[in-house]
Amino acid sequence: MKKSLLHKALFAILVGAAGAACAVPAADGDMAPNDKVLNTLYWQGHEALKKSEWTVALKRFETLEAELKAKEPQSADAAVYWQAYALSQGKRGAEAKAAVERLHREFPKSRWGKEADALLRQNPQPAAAQKELATGDDDLAQIAVEGLMSAPPERALPLLAKVVKGNYSIKVKKRALFVASQLDDAGAIDLVMQAARGGDPDLRGEAIRMLGISGDDAAMSRLMEIYKTSKSAPEKRDVIQAWLVADRKDLVLDAARNETDPSVRREAINALGAMDGSAELKQLFGSVKEPDNQKNIVQALGVAGDRAGLAAIVADGGVGEDTRIAALQSLGVAGGSEELVKLYGSANTPALRDAVLQGLLIAGDGKGMAALYRQAKSKEEKQSILRMLGVMGDDAALDIIEQELK
Repeated sequence: MKKSLLHKALFAILVGAAGAACAVPAADGDMAPNDKVLNTLYWQGHEALKKSEWTVALKRFETLEAELKAKEPQSADAAVYWQAYALSQGKRGAEAKAAVERLHREFPKSRWGKEADALLRQNPQPAAAQKELATGDDDLAQIAVEGLMSAPPERALPLLAKVVKGNYSIKVKKRALFVASQLDDAGAIDLVMQAARGGDPDLRGEAIRMLGISGDDAAMSRLMEIYKTSKSAPEKRDVIQAWLVADRKDLVLDAARNETDPSVRREAINALGAMDGSAELKQLFGSVKEPDNQKNIVQALGVAGDRAGLAAIVADGGVGEDTRIAALQSLGVAGGSEELVKLYGSANTPALRDAVLQGLLIAGDGKGMAALYRQAKSKEEKQSILRMLGVMGDDAALDIIEQELK
């Protein structure tokens, strides 16, 4: 990682906007990490779940797991469970299953084990879509489908097609699509594309993701066709995620530039950040005037780690203050402590100075903040920085606090 995503979570807390809530199982406060910053990251992941931002939540909990394994390894199982939850809600069933299996393997005594198993058993599809195999044994069918992974394509494909088109549960059909996507055969991609054209929205979403994994030119053409003809924002977001997996920045940039649905456009902008698409994001920034879109872009630049681009936006007097504030905070995400300290001297409003301090907090740079404290010229300025140092809590911050208490 270029920069600890822990700091990205703090950034999201400072700048995240409220979104529509969705049904999310209650987070267990007793299982949240004891460390103050990690605890914040845990709850930030749940905020993303409430907003149905499944990819953001997944990244938060992946980062939390890595940090916990270094600091509180006994609590890391919670992070794995919530990764599985985010994957499940994002309709990435095969990956959710893998996360649950890893939870059992790495944390066999986890209190989250039963909840993880229940998560896999959940099937929110309409009753008509939940028909089991004639044998009544869904698990056996899934094992049988997985057994086709190593079979010759000419034997496997007819059987997989039979499953996808037959009287099987959605869970088994999704697994069949996944197995088909792993086969090195043109007919396998044809089967996935047929599912992407089908009427079942859940199987259609899974097929869209599988097309992204394939990266095949025909698959990309099919995804473009789906995107252009779809009137469903969730389906368009699925296509953008598929393009992200296929590393098609050009297609994602086109969506970010021309999409009229704000939620889909935001998804495309965020995807460019995750793809390290700094050049594309800066092109986009130069062509948009709406403050909300500008802020989304600078936040994505932070995820992409473009320190120079963000510093240039802050220095541009023609950019609105709210966007410059977001750029300063995003510099913290990008690890731009040096740039933040330099920019503090030219921050000519209290809001901009506070944003510099927030950026340093996100970056975890107590030394840089302590240096600003020593240079502060007014009592009010020192008070503002000292409050932020108190939140920081590292050695550099504590040295300043100790000095003031002598």
